[in-house]
Amino acid sequence: MKDRLTPLTIPSRKGRLAIVTGASSGIGRATARALGLAGADVVLAVRNPDKGEQVAEQLRAEHPEGTHTVARLDTADLESVRTFADAYVGRRIDMLVLNAGIGGTRRREVTPQNHELVMATNYFGHFVLTALLVDSLRAASRARVVTLGSIAARAGRLRFDDLDLERRWSRAQAYANSKLAMIMFARELQRHSTAGDWGLNAHAAHPGWAVTGMMPGGARGVPQLLGGATRVMQSAGDGAQPVVFCAASRQAAAGGYYGPIGMFGVAGPVGRAPLPRQARSAAALTALWQATEKVTGVEFPR
Repeated sequence: MKDRLTPLTIPSRKGRLAIVTGASSGIGRATARALGLAGADVVLAVRNPDKGEQVAEQLRAEHPEGTHTVARLDTADLESVRTFADAYVGRRIDMLVLNAGIGGTRRREVTPQNHELVMATNYFGHFVLTALLVDSLRAASRARVVTLGSIAARAGRLRFDDLDLERRWSRAQAYANSKLAMIMFARELQRHSTAGDWGLNAHAAHPGWAVTGMMPGGARGVPQLLGGATRVMQSAGDGAQPVVFCAASRQAAAGGYYGPIGMFGVAGPVGRAPLPRQARSAAALTALWQATEKVTGVEFPR
């Protein structure tokens, strides 16, 4: 699917270090491309380094002046998260885009740390990664942390005593909860940054209804799956615009949630997105943060 939107105009990111998780396809690849074209040194943090290297080679060919490196990161495995983070401790990180994710599993599956797979991949791993890299983010001047939400987050219902969905699991609920958690994480991260004078800005973004590898059959399977509904869908490049906006635009408000503002929020130009109900509750934001620290065993600096 071709891009339809006018490309975003963002300031030069030359000399800035950007880490994009899940950058080997879809929204992550499009985000890495856009930040690279703006001059950033981009790290493609991917589960499959061979696939990541293929993407990096394509991006280098398109923009020879850019720097695209590949590093292995499996956000479902907290040991992989720690190994990745160790390589960047002591370095300045200007942009951290928490994009890696899976759409769901047919049955409830668990990670090496016994966490529900979708929550771990989409949320727990990113929470831990940010906690481990927070000093590297603080070393930058107004670093950006961008979490990936989804319009599916509207169906999320988080139980803070059962984030791993051990009592009642469904594929749809696991995905919706993971994306709701990511939106709430960005908002609470911003509150902690402001209160602790960390000097970083946190944002959440969603791509609307974009054609990515999460769709059955990928882009080629969309016409068969949705028929005429494809006319309201976005390309991965257009879907990445809210993410790139949050990562690089001076107009992105700290703690804000952004997405497409046309076609009922599934497509169109970037604007403020409505927050799911739980994400509007300060008490719920704090409860999720505390529950996640307990579940993962990783705490942010006090």
